[in-house]
Amino acid sequence: MDERTLRSLLADALNSEPPMGPVVRNALRAGIRIRRRRTTGAVGGFAAFAAIVGLLPATGVLSHSAPAGRPAAHGRFKGIGGHGDRPHAVTFSPSGKILATADNDGTARLWNVATQRQIGAPIRLNGARVKGIAFSPDGKVLATADSDGTARLWNVANHRQIGAPIVASKEAVVDVAFSPDGKLLAVSAEGSPARLWSVSARHRVGKPISPANDRYGLLVEFSPNGKLLLTLGFDSTVRLWSLSTFREVGKPIGSTGGAPVNNAVFSPNGKLIGTAGRSYFKIWSVTTQKQVSKNMPVGGFSAEGVGFTPDSKVLVTTDADGTIAQWSVATSEQVEPVIAPKGHPLFGDEAVSPDGKLLATTQSEGPAQLWRLGKP
Repeated sequence: MDERTLRSLLADALNSEPPMGPVVRNALRAGIRIRRRRTTGAVGGFAAFAAIVGLLPATGVLSHSAPAGRPAAHGRFKGIGGHGDRPHAVTFSPSGKILATADNDGTARLWNVATQRQIGAPIRLNGARVKGIAFSPDGKVLATADSDGTARLWNVANHRQIGAPIVASKEAVVDVAFSPDGKLLAVSAEGSPARLWSVSARHRVGKPISPANDRYGLLVEFSPNGKLLLTLGFDSTVRLWSLSTFREVGKPIGSTGGAPVNNAVFSPNGKLIGTAGRSYFKIWSVTTQKQVSKNMPVGGFSAEGVGFTPDSKVLVTTDADGTIAQWSVATSEQVEPVIAPKGHPLFGDEAVSPDGKLLATTQSEGPAQLWRLGKP
């Protein structure tokens, strides 16, 4: 996405009501600084302000009212990464021992989860920026989605690039995902359909995966059994695709009743999809594409991050108003007190650790954070 397009999208979003999910994520990926400050506004007393260096003057958006009686934050570790890096994407290795971040200085970094210290030197690209990251199933390879239209593979042990880049698009690649067997890499790019690539041969596999009217891809993810691919486009709908026929399966999720989706994820058991939307977090059946949960309300601004614990019994959510909640998949009720850190950070990406004990988050300012899940 070029600066002119991003300028237009931000202007539209900042002059309308929440959510700004896809716009905020792409602003953070582009290195734009998002700030929040207290105001005397009548709605909730908070406003989100974007201080966009070189693009737009600071502009305010009133949020919905924040929940009363917010409990204090608990379980917070020290930050991951420096304030200048401002990570915009996080993911755990399959072992849970390493956290990878994609940072707004254009690099990817690996961190020891136990010590919160950086492992080795940053992964730097020549003339490009890292926009998305994914570990291979065995944890030995890190894939990066890169602003120069490529995806690259890196040896986790020595941080060296493996083979030639995958040239996927003329525009930026924004997300990558490995298949469960590690043989395929799904690539989502601006202005292009999602595609599958052979990791070993570096050639495209099958047909393009994208609706004809979708102009911008945001997210790709394989189902745990490797038979489906989930895509989220800028039309704010989730779609499922059969990887045997490369055709869409069922109806789009989030389009019914004008309910846009900001983020989506498969449950580890492969039966459910969790979504973050305008006013609610929701859970859907993979088989029927119908909602199977109650509407789980957003804390006060816009639903952003969503993830399941490894047993698929708890949905962990982050809200752009700066709250973390844990919900029972069976009852749609909160199972633990809300985590509400001071300063109301504008949360972006999140990742639940493989053992379900930790949550990694990014926010608009400062380093990524680790949080203990469960009871305070």
